[in-house]
Amino acid sequence: MKAFLAAVLVALVVAIGASFALDGVQETAPQAYTTEGVRLENPGNNLVRF
Repeated sequence: MKAFLAAVLVALVVAIGASFALDGVQETAPQAYTTEGVRLENPGNNLVRF
């Protein structure tokens, strides 16, 4: 039983640590895919609607 509780505790610590680490690295799509030749100021207005 002690091993199971230790494993659950370690899993929670790893999950919380990964959450903080990924939150610091994550970017939005317009930030990640903006280049010198493309300007994505408001990507929702240039979509084709059928």
